[in-house]
Amino acid sequence: MQRYPVTILVSLVACAVLWAAPATAADYYEGKTIRVLVSSSPGGGTDATARLVSAFLPKFIPGNPKTIVQNMPGGGGTIVNNYYTRRAKPDGLTLLQDSSSALSLYVRGGKRIKYNPRTYSYIGSIMRGGSILMVRKDARKRLGDPKAKPVVVGDSDGIRTWVAMTVWGAKYLDWNTRWIFGYAGTGEMVLALRQGEIEMWGTGNAKLIRDLQKDGVVDTLVLLTDKRRKDFPDVPTFAEVLGDRKPSGASWQAYKVWTGPSDVDKFLHAPKGTPDNVMNILHTAWAEMVKDPGFQAQATNFFGEAWRTRDGAATTKLVMEATDAPKEVKDFLFNIRKEHGLPTGKKKK
Repeated sequence: MQRYPVTILVSLVACAVLWAAPATAADYYEGKTIRVLVSSSPGGGTDATARLVSAFLPKFIPGNPKTIVQNMPGGGGTIVNNYYTRRAKPDGLTLLQDSSSALSLYVRGGKRIKYNPRTYSYIGSIMRGGSILMVRKDARKRLGDPKAKPVVVGDSDGIRTWVAMTVWGAKYLDWNTRWIFGYAGTGEMVLALRQGEIEMWGTGNAKLIRDLQKDGVVDTLVLLTDKRRKDFPDVPTFAEVLGDRKPSGASWQAYKVWTGPSDVDKFLHAPKGTPDNVMNILHTAWAEMVKDPGFQAQATNFFGEAWRTRDGAATTKLVMEATDAPKEVKDFLFNIRKEHGLPTGKKKK
């Protein structure tokens, strides 16, 4: 009688080991379907990344699993991340194609944030070269005229990384701007820009930028990242535009915390607790995928020539850096957002 529970325990452990360590990767994924959740609506950069990865990644996963893509937009990624944290099983069959907005929202905080990106299991990321801030041609002169009608900056939630350039531009370059937000996704914001409903907007999507330029809608203004993009070499970085007006101390640290997630850009991850052997399969598949000529050609078509990839370890490191900030920096972020009427979330303690 005393040995019976031990026998049950040994059997349970054996079953767990069999589940966690299949004989081969093909045995685990064969006949299964991977669901890739997307933190945005169809048509934007996150969605394009999800569909590109979903088309190529399974080719390098033994067992050739199927994939389905499910968009779950809302709240800059809050809705899907909260759902994912509560419901996704750590079995490698539900993945999330996420974006930098989710990291910025986590740093901002608030009662709606029920997820922690510092706990996810990262597969890899695609950085498109940095967001470029554009202004409508017919609004550009008003940007530097404090007596003119403010230039309207449009965004989905007022938290995206490129929005920081407009906030620091208003504070340190005297840009004449105001902000409106609440757009459902990239498609809606592009339409609003074309119609003149908004006059300033940013994206890293080279195709969208080229299309807007070709149609004579916008001028490119500044670039978010520290180095100029190879495919847009004439667009200066924001630091270059600031020049000797560039702030220091908590202000610039706060800017880097807000914009830091842009270095991660579009990233794919599995839920917390996904077994190492399953992550090894996904990491290996990612490494093979990014070398595939077909993937590279389509990525260049989608994102321009400046895109690059990072593996899971490098992505994890960047996420950890982007989601960590001292109190004085978080306070500065809270106050500058409040000053410009942008969502603040809960003030960090």
